[in-house]
Amino acid sequence: MRLVSSALCRFLSRLLVAAVFLVVPTVVLSQDNGAKGKELYDRIKGFTLSGAAAPVKDLVLNRDRAQMTFNGTFYFPAAIDGRVTGAVFIGEGRFVASVPPSDFEKLNVRRLLGTDVIESTFKTAVMRFSDDTFEKIGKTAGDKAAVDADAQKLASENDARILKQTGANLAARIALSILNQEQPGFFFASFDGGKRGHFNYVLDYQNRIPTFNFEINGGEKGLIFTHDSSEEYNKVWMAFYAQEDYERQRVAYSDVNDLIDITHYDLRLDLREHKKSLSMDAHVDAIARAPNIQAITFLIGEDLPEADHYRLKKQLRLKQVRVGGKEIAAVQEDWEGGFTVFLPGKVEIGQLLSFEFTLQGDFMYEAEYVKDCYYPISNTTWFPHHGFLDRATFDLTFHHPKKLKIAASGTRLSEAPDPQDGDTFVTRYKMDQPVDSFTFALAPFERHSQTVRLEKGGILDPIPIEYNSLPGSIAAIREDVILEELDNSLRYFTVLFGKYPYGSFGAAFHPFDYGQGLATLLMIPARGRSDERTFMFIAHETSHQWWGDIVTWRSYRDQWLSEGFADYSSFLYLGERKSEARDRIINRWRRDLLAPPEIPGGLGKGRLVDVGPIILGHRLETAKTEGAYEALIYTKGALVLRMLHYLFSDPTSGNADAFFDMMRDFVQRYRNKSASTDDFREVANEHFAKSPIARIFHMSDLNWFFKQWVYQSELPSYEINYDLQPSADGKFLLSGTLSQDNVPNDWFMCLPVVIHFGDNQEASGTVYATGPKGTFHLKLPMKPTKVELDPHHWVLSEKTVTKGNL
Repeated sequence: MRLVSSALCRFLSRLLVAAVFLVVPTVVLSQDNGAKGKELYDRIKGFTLSGAAAPVKDLVLNRDRAQMTFNGTFYFPAAIDGRVTGAVFIGEGRFVASVPPSDFEKLNVRRLLGTDVIESTFKTAVMRFSDDTFEKIGKTAGDKAAVDADAQKLASENDARILKQTGANLAARIALSILNQEQPGFFFASFDGGKRGHFNYVLDYQNRIPTFNFEINGGEKGLIFTHDSSEEYNKVWMAFYAQEDYERQRVAYSDVNDLIDITHYDLRLDLREHKKSLSMDAHVDAIARAPNIQAITFLIGEDLPEADHYRLKKQLRLKQVRVGGKEIAAVQEDWEGGFTVFLPGKVEIGQLLSFEFTLQGDFMYEAEYVKDCYYPISNTTWFPHHGFLDRATFDLTFHHPKKLKIAASGTRLSEAPDPQDGDTFVTRYKMDQPVDSFTFALAPFERHSQTVRLEKGGILDPIPIEYNSLPGSIAAIREDVILEELDNSLRYFTVLFGKYPYGSFGAAFHPFDYGQGLATLLMIPARGRSDERTFMFIAHETSHQWWGDIVTWRSYRDQWLSEGFADYSSFLYLGERKSEARDRIINRWRRDLLAPPEIPGGLGKGRLVDVGPIILGHRLETAKTEGAYEALIYTKGALVLRMLHYLFSDPTSGNADAFFDMMRDFVQRYRNKSASTDDFREVANEHFAKSPIARIFHMSDLNWFFKQWVYQSELPSYEINYDLQPSADGKFLLSGTLSQDNVPNDWFMCLPVVIHFGDNQEASGTVYATGPKGTFHLKLPMKPTKVELDPHHWVLSEKTVTKGNL
């Protein structure tokens, strides 16, 4: 079953945004400054059992698709303002959760657990909730008695363990749910002592823990996961929408539940003690997107790992929060991937909020093999943020040692000695277009620059390019090669995809074996050779200016719109630099999809292409399917876009202007916005209806294409068998059958046929495959010398075979 975000949900979210700009009163502080919210949090966090207990027999608790059966005793904490927010169970229990109607979830559960239904016995359960769970399980609760020591131990250890393993603060999540009057409420349970050991169930109708702590933000409300203590990471057994979502086959994206929209950052960073800490004063402007807001969770450093206590030791710690010049209450626990602030009164939709945060921590990474080079541990989570890839403008002021320079996103406004400190420089940067992330680096950079000028394609003003390199005494880097590729790729993609919108462009050296293409600034390792790998690498990262920066993917399910598009963009660029490399790259990509996944200790069974559809994003990568994310999101994503390129082309002339018109239109419509796969599909549909292939085969849309290649994981094989016969008019009739295997009977695809004649003449045509086998007839003006089905591999397949007699 495929779920898509409904038009109604999109309309309502746009209406909400419109409302934000119509009503913008400023928050008025009350006297408690959020203290009541902090007091509620402290009481929830305490989770001290009161002695109240409820013996149960065959008690059944249903929470969405999970059914829990209990025989034993529940123990409860005291009510907080009439509400019980937790329970501990000891006894015998059974957990059963049906797998949702999703081929991937069924396959994933079977792959990870060897079963078709997630079920387990358990002897203990610890529950945390803001919903009506107590009303369901606590009906027989008796008077207070002596507190059960084992139950209290479970209660005392549970939240700290979840915090360490996931970064999620359960007490803060419950406090936020109560203060903000969430409906339905929140539910979390940890089970242990049964056949599957320790595992957890979260049902979060507002999508917060799935989004904030697992980056699962396609509208999923529930997760079942366990923790691998040896590898120190979480294994998601299953993610699912609410049952009513499946029933109506529509689901809203998780971002509709964002509490605020951050619009601007004014960040002041003190890097004078960069070897010890990063200190930051952050002024953050935001607009409320929800009613009744009394608490807001901000993320920071949420992607820091548990391993080596990294999230504990390296996290930026919140020192103070102020609103309107007054300090307000907030909480940030050890191991937490963010913090929660408690507002001094309710905030309604459209109200303006301005926060002042003071943070400090050992968040700078010192390059191990390169002297005096420092980088944020995470380029995207070093500043406080709320929504997934939420866009904002930035002003930044850096105080740093004068012997080092700052390279950052945006435009450098000034760089001068600090009049108050002779050993310090002050450098200011500005990003005046809204972007989803911003980064910087501190190193003994040597700047190399030039100006991009383009005769056609949309750049109206010269664009300065700057590469922040290192002195030759530290690293040998061919700056001329890097500047040339930055220049070439920026000009090339401007012609293909539309005007580059930012005022500058550049790159900075970083000491890792990967790159990141943030708006205006690429973070790249040294590239010293003018070769195929350098061409594709820099082109890939440059194309992210369009695919990821100008247009952001809306959820993890849509990330192929960034990485797959960037891989195909780099392929197009390489084809211009080295046309002979095209077939080799395509063949390599196709082989990569057929490779087996990696598993601990070796290689697994099957093929990467079969792990799941590209719409599953990073969830394709598990301990038993390593390599699937890159193979499918990058490689298959690029090959899917290449097939669209073919479908938009004129099959006789090969002209592909319609494809690039469509891509430019997609960029323009979603400039400075996030886009989903369905958004892209709608743009593609509109343009495809006017294409030559659509007219030839009487097609009005590409819904069939996206269903097959994006939402399914089949890989067909094609074989053409042809025969040539002379016709009465002196021409020739090429007839035959076209077969496709290993796909459903309703699979449809158009494929190119290239027909060669004497004197190096050739013609191109299109045949279509539908069902296991179909026929075709092509009338030719003369006898051909050779016939080939898709010789340039425009259409993804396991193999493509041509058979016939001339």
